Amino acid sequence: MTAERVPSLPDVIRDEVARLKGAGFPLLPLGGADGKTPLLRSWAGAHMPLARIFAPMHRTGSRAYGVRLDGLAVIDCDCDDAGLVAHLEARFGRSPVHVKTPRGRHLYYRAAGIMPNLRGEGLPVDIKTGARSYVVGPLSQRPDGGAYCPVRGLLGKDALPLLRGASQARAAPIPSGNRHVELVKEAMRMVELVDSAEELQANLAGIRDDWCEDPATMPDSELREIAGWAWKCRLENRVYRGRDSAFPMHRMAVDALKGQPNGADAIALLVLLLDQHGHSPGKRFPLAFDAIRAAGLVNMSAARLRAARRTLEDVGLLRLAGKHRAGSRRQTFVLTRMRPDLADAERLPIRSATVQGKGGGKG
Repeated sequence: MTAERVPSLPDVIRDEVARLKGAGFPLLPLGGADGKTPLLRSWAGAHMPLARIFAPMHRTGSRAYGVRLDGLAVIDCDCDDAGLVAHLEARFGRSPVHVKTPRGRHLYYRAAGIMPNLRGEGLPVDIKTGARSYVVGPLSQRPDGGAYCPVRGLLGKDALPLLRGASQARAAPIPSGNRHVELVKEAMRMVELVDSAEELQANLAGIRDDWCEDPATMPDSELREIAGWAWKCRLENRVYRGRDSAFPMHRMAVDALKGQPNGADAIALLVLLLDQHGHSPGKRFPLAFDAIRAAGLVNMSAARLRAARRTLEDVGLLRLAGKHRAGSRRQTFVLTRMRPDLADAERLPIRSATVQGKGGGKG
């Protein structure tokens, strides 16, 4: 096979693409800022000719291509740890083809059955497979200098074994009525483990194709919407991970409290209230200081806590929401946000930037 010459593409990469194409592997051109984004929208159909692979690479100066995983499975390790690789090969069988990636390693196999979720087992590893999945191909070079270097065997030359240990019994599919919600949950689980919204969308496409009922009726545009929303949550620090997560505290609030006589106590109380109630905008809650102290949440006296509460009310960070009614209702409060341009009566409930995993797109 004669490969079309791309002036910006090193001969070694061009020849490797031509060799793998001749060996029957379905390939696609990659590029973008990370060097891992498909340069063609419709890439998951029939095998494309070399001219269609090389043309966008030539246009963009890309030196990266992807290997589509039709009938293939790739164990994608986030770190190049010899112990981890040995553990994986003991479990799934020895792979004759290893490619070192900028972060870790790719181990190639032939696909067999349903792949286990290794992330769920706490391993920094994905198993990628399926016609809508791909990995960056051997010898590719990313714009940041990251390279994909073969370190064992040669793809297309060494026979790939079936990946051992895949489940042959297909689990019950995700029902059509639950697909969007379940994929939103999966997106939030995976969003901090991928490098781009496009990679997240490709992972969601694999889940849709393999686990969702009637996947043909769930368009790529819906997956793009979910992936984009989840990626935005990551960029804005709005991924809620229970106790292993962060919550925002406005600097204007800290500035307003610093000059108060008991400002340190008020800041401590505000941090506690944001932690306990800030994730639910407009939430009303009582302030039972004896119970707070008994739970070990603070070590201040009830008198100091009441003074701190009054300070938060005075500067507009806490508002009385419901009055006490003897024997039937406790006094309740709501957190508010600092807005010096608004009158006290116009202050709005404070909004935390945490996300509970429900939402995105159609919800």
